[in-house]
Amino acid sequence: MGSTQATPSASTAPTSASTYTRRVAYSNGRYTLPDGTTVAAEPGGGFTLSNGTVPRPDGTGGIILPNGARCVSDGNRGYLCP
Repeated sequence: MGSTQATPSASTAPTSASTYTRRVAYSNGRYTLPDGTTVAAEPGGGFTLSNGTVPRPDGTGGIILPNGARCVSDGNRGYLCP
C-alpha cells in the first residue's frame, strides 16, 4: 500500500499582491506620496492631500482614496496602493 498522506501544495503569493504598485511611506510625522510630495500626518491618523481631501479609513487599517482605490497597510504606518 502507498502512503495516504497528502502532498503539501506549493504556497503561492496572492494574485492581488502584484496590483499594489505604489507606496505611501510614513516617516517622522509625514507621508511621502508616490509622486514625491510630502504631507503632514493628521493627529487622528491619515493625511490631507494637496487638494484638501482626506482619504477615508476603510476599517481594516487601509484607506480609500478619492478615486475609490483602496490602499492597504504596509505594516509600518504607510500604505500600499494600486
